[in-house]
Amino acid sequence: MIMLRRLLVILIATLGLAWTAPALAWGDAGHRTVCEIAWRNLTPTAQAEVRRLLGAHPVIPVRAPRNRELGWACTYPDNVVAGGPQRRSAEHFVNYPRSLMAVAPGSGCGGATLCVISAILADYGRLRNTALSDEDRAEALIYLGHWLGDIHQPLHSSFQDDQGGNEVNSRGLCTRSLHSTWDTCMLVQRVYGDDTSPSIPAVQTVAANWSGAVTDGERALWLSSAPWQWSAESYAVTIAPATNYCTMASGGCRYSAAAMAFGGQRETVTVDKDYIDRAMPIIQRRITQGGIRLAHIINLALDPLYRT
Repeated sequence: MIMLRRLLVILIATLGLAWTAPALAWGDAGHRTVCEIAWRNLTPTAQAEVRRLLGAHPVIPVRAPRNRELGWACTYPDNVVAGGPQRRSAEHFVNYPRSLMAVAPGSGCGGATLCVISAILADYGRLRNTALSDEDRAEALIYLGHWLGDIHQPLHSSFQDDQGGNEVNSRGLCTRSLHSTWDTCMLVQRVYGDDTSPSIPAVQTVAANWSGAVTDGERALWLSSAPWQWSAESYAVTIAPATNYCTMASGGCRYSAAAMAFGGQRETVTVDKDYIDRAMPIIQRRITQGGIRLAHIINLALDPLYRT
């Protein structure tokens, strides 16, 4: 739709940019699922251009020949190789003040210069710019695929002082951190049989099922939003009581009603069957939204005839 194309161009030019500290999102399993869903929703023209661009990059396929496929290439920013594009650590997430009740258009990057929101806008602009080299545009495509996964992982829209939940412990069925619980543990337990690097057929099956379950109404609603709103959706999950990350109280999102983050007691989150039962519909929706939205912006960038 021409209006949506213009909206993205306006967002690139006008959104206030503004983050820090590395954190992974979804792990390889989640990122591959996001990008496989996207691949299934690209137009034939966009698919052909994706293949051409990925094949044109001289370094990124070195890590693995599979990086010539979108689903594998999307994991590159978490697995960079010497001589290739670097991780761009500050752009994998956005940190907000603990006092923030909800993300709004003016929230920007939470006071930082760069974040996942600014990265999406910048790399979309690079991808659609045919004056750039194929190598530059291929890099933008790969990072764009990764950013769409990152922004839809709830704890990538959170707080700097505990590294987005990396310093909040979990126990029970997931035993590392709350961040890794949402990145990988729950997804691979319930969907991929504990395989953190699932096979192509396994990812394709999940992507087909999740993508096929999207209604026309959901698709239209998901595509009528901007990157800051995708972060707002994640942040709402992050601070929701059921996530057990923090408790909204006087002054903001605390570890408990009595203790703020700095110097406060960080409670260990118990991840049991009930916790995963509540989380899995959210995880499925966030990964699916990421894939549908990624396909949309790639189609906008690479297929001049694309209409929603």
